[in-house]
Amino acid sequence: MSGTPWAGLSVVELAVGASDLGLGPAVGVPGMILADLGADVVRVVGSEPVPIDRDVPWGGAWHRDKRVVATDDRDEVFALLRAADVALVYGPEELVEGRGLGHRDLAGPNPALVYARCRPSRTSKGAVEDFGLLVEASAGFCTQLAGHRPGPILVDVRASGIGAASLLTVSVLGLLRRRALTGTGGWAETSLYDGMLATLGCMIGRSERAAPEIEGYWEKGSTFPNFLYRCADGELIQVWFGGKGMYPALIGVLGDEPSEDGYYTDQMTGRLGERAARWTSFFATRPRAEWVRLLRAAGVACEPVLGPGEALTDPHLAEIGLAIPRSDGGHRDIVVASPITVRPLATGTGTAAGPRPVPGGGAAAGGTEGGLLAGLRVVDFSAFVAGPLAAQVLADLGADVVKVEPPGGEAMRAAAYAIAACQRGKRSLALDIGAPEARAAVERLLASADVVLHNFRVGVAERLGIGEETVARLNPDAVYCHASAFGTTGPRAALPANDALMQAVTGFEQAVGGAGNDPLAATWIPIDMAGGWVAAIGVMAALYAQAVDGCGKRVVTSLLGAGMLLQSGVFLRDGELVRGPGLDAGQTGYGPGHRIYEGGDGRWFAMVVPDEDAWRRLAALPHVPVLPEEYAPLRGGGTDALARRAETVLEAMFATAPAREWAERLRDLGLHVELIEPLDRDGFRRAVLDDPLNRGLGRVASYRTADWGRFEQIGPLLRYGPEDAGGPRLMLPGVGEHTVEVLQELGFGRTEIDALLAAKVARRPE
Repeated sequence: MSGTPWAGLSVVELAVGASDLGLGPAVGVPGMILADLGADVVRVVGSEPVPIDRDVPWGGAWHRDKRVVATDDRDEVFALLRAADVALVYGPEELVEGRGLGHRDLAGPNPALVYARCRPSRTSKGAVEDFGLLVEASAGFCTQLAGHRPGPILVDVRASGIGAASLLTVSVLGLLRRRALTGTGGWAETSLYDGMLATLGCMIGRSERAAPEIEGYWEKGSTFPNFLYRCADGELIQVWFGGKGMYPALIGVLGDEPSEDGYYTDQMTGRLGERAARWTSFFATRPRAEWVRLLRAAGVACEPVLGPGEALTDPHLAEIGLAIPRSDGGHRDIVVASPITVRPLATGTGTAAGPRPVPGGGAAAGGTEGGLLAGLRVVDFSAFVAGPLAAQVLADLGADVVKVEPPGGEAMRAAAYAIAACQRGKRSLALDIGAPEARAAVERLLASADVVLHNFRVGVAERLGIGEETVARLNPDAVYCHASAFGTTGPRAALPANDALMQAVTGFEQAVGGAGNDPLAATWIPIDMAGGWVAAIGVMAALYAQAVDGCGKRVVTSLLGAGMLLQSGVFLRDGELVRGPGLDAGQTGYGPGHRIYEGGDGRWFAMVVPDEDAWRRLAALPHVPVLPEEYAPLRGGGTDALARRAETVLEAMFATAPAREWAERLRDLGLHVELIEPLDRDGFRRAVLDDPLNRGLGRVASYRTADWGRFEQIGPLLRYGPEDAGGPRLMLPGVGEHTVEVLQELGFGRTEIDALLAAKVARRPE
C-alpha cells in the first residue's frame, strides 16, 4: 500500500496487560485494519504474555502485519507514543494512566496525536474487568438467546469485542481526517460495554404509544422462524426468501401448496410458521448440494451452514481479497483481510490539489463544531439495515444525511425496529429515483454530495443512474460507497444475502450452537449491524484519504466481510483450520477458567481465572476438591485433559451453594466473577435504558417522535474530544418529511416541486 494516504502513518497499539481472549476483536482488529490500509503499526506488549492467552491463537491473524515490541520499560513506551500519529490504548488503568501514558500525559509533547482508549467497562453497578464474557454476563446478555438447555449461555458472537473495535476504528479515522484538515489531534474512548450496545440497536427500544406489535418486539423479542434445515446427507442449509418473487419460487421448488395470500399475509396469520415446520420433512429428501443448486436456479437465496473459518477455502474470498496469504515460521497461512477496499473514484482524480473545501466553510469545515463531519452532506440511497446504519453513524458524527426512499417508504418501514435503529438524525426525501421526471433532482443530489452510499445488489445502482461512473462524472471529488452482499466482483457477487444467510456461511451459527450441537441463530441481526459499522469504517477511511489528497474515492464493503470479521481470529495454517477456544456442548464457555457456572440454587455466575496466581487462590478455597496444580484455564490446548478434569471438579463444587454466595466468596479472593441476573428481554432493555450512568454518558437517547410519542433507544456511542460536538439531531424522519426542504436546497422552485408531487414522483407528508 505504499503511496496511499495511510503510508507513513505511525500507529502504536499499546496492549500491555490486555488479553486477546478477553478483549477479542477490540484489541487487534482496529490495528489490523489500519495496517491493511498501509499504516506502520507497532504493537507494544509486556515482556511476559498474558497467561490466559497462552493457547489462544487469534493474535496470529489479528497481529500478522504488526511489529511487536515486548517491554515493561515505561520510558521506551512513552518514546514510541510521543512519535506516533495514532495511539490505540488498552489495559488496566494502573498500567496506563497510572504510569503516565494517558492522553493528557501525551498531548503536551505530541499535540497532533490521535489517541483512542478502550477503557474498563462501567455502569451504575460498577466496573467490570476487560473480558467480554464478564461484561456480557454482568449486563444480562447471556440470558438473551435460548440455548440447548435451560438457563443462560455464553452467547459466542463476539458482540462486545467487534462493537468496541468498530467504535475505535471509526473514531480514529474521523480524528485523523480532522487532523488532516486542521493539524490538531484529539482523543476518543470506548469500552467493551459500549461495544456490546453498538451491536444491539435493533434489539433495544421503548416507546410511549407504539402499536402493540412494535412495542411487543422490543419487550419480548422476535418469534420469526429461522428457516434452517437438515438435508438428506445430514448437512444443514439456511434459506431466505424475503426478496421479490422468492416465496412462491421456494414453494414451487419444494412442491408445497401455493400461497393464496402471499408472504406478508402468511407471516401475519401464522401460516408461514406452519409451512416452516412442515418444510423440515421436505428438505430431508435431498442432499444439500442438490438443494443449493435447485434453489439458486429458482432465484431463492440459500447458503450452506459452515463452521468458523471454513469459508476461507471458498475461491470467491480469495478473488475479492477477503482471504489473503501470509507466511509465519515456515507455515503458509490464509487469514481474513479487512473487509473494506478504498480506491480512486472511477474517472475522477480530483479537481483540486490538496483537501477539498467542505460546504459551509468556517469552523465547521474542520469538523470542530457540531461533530467530526459537520458541513458534510451524505446522500443515503440504502435500505434495510447495513447501509442505513452506516449512514446513521455518519449522522451521529455531525453529517447532514439525506435519506432517499421511494414515495411509499423504504421496505423496512414495516419493521419499525430497523427504522428506529438505523434512521436517527436523517432527513427523508421521498423520491422515485427511477422516474424520468426525477432525473434532474437525482443529478443535483449526486452533485451536492460529499458521500454517496447505497447497498443495492450489483448492477442495480447503474440501472438507476446512481452508479460510480455517474457520480464520478457529476462529482469527481465525492466518496462513493457500495455496501454490498458478497463484494462487487467474483463468482458470488450477484447473489442476494441477508443476516441469516451470513450467520450460516461465516460460521456464526455453529459457533453459537456449541460443540456437537445444532447451530443457533441470533435474532437481533448482528451481522447486518456489523455490516453497517464496517461500511461506516470504509467511508471514514475514504474521507480521511480524500482530506489528504483531495481526490474522490470508491469504497466497497460487504456483509460477507463483516461476518468473517467476527471470526477473524480463525485462520488456515498449511491447509488446516486453527480455531482456538470454542464453545462446549453445554454452551458454558471455553474451559474452567473462562465460563459460566451454575450454583446450587439454579442461578448462574461467570468466572475468569486470568493467571496462575488466581488459579492458586481458587485452589486454596476451604473444602475445595483438589484442582490440578498446573494452570489449565482452557480446553483444547496442551493442558486439555487437566482443564476438563478441573471443570468437572469446579462444576460439582459450585453446585453445593447458591450462586450469589459463591460470587461473594470468589470476589473476596480477588477473582473475576459476575453474577448473571435472570433477565427476560424486557428486563434486559430496562437494565440498559434505566441505568443512570448510561443516561449520563449518552448511551441512551430519549426524544419525541410523531408516531410513538416519547421514544428511548441506544444513543450515539462515539465519544471523542477535546471539543464538545453538541450531539446529533435526535429525530426519526417520517416518509418524505423533508422532501420539499431538500428540493428547495437543490434549487428547485415551487412550481417544479409541485409538479413532482402531483406526478407522485415525490411525496411529502399529508
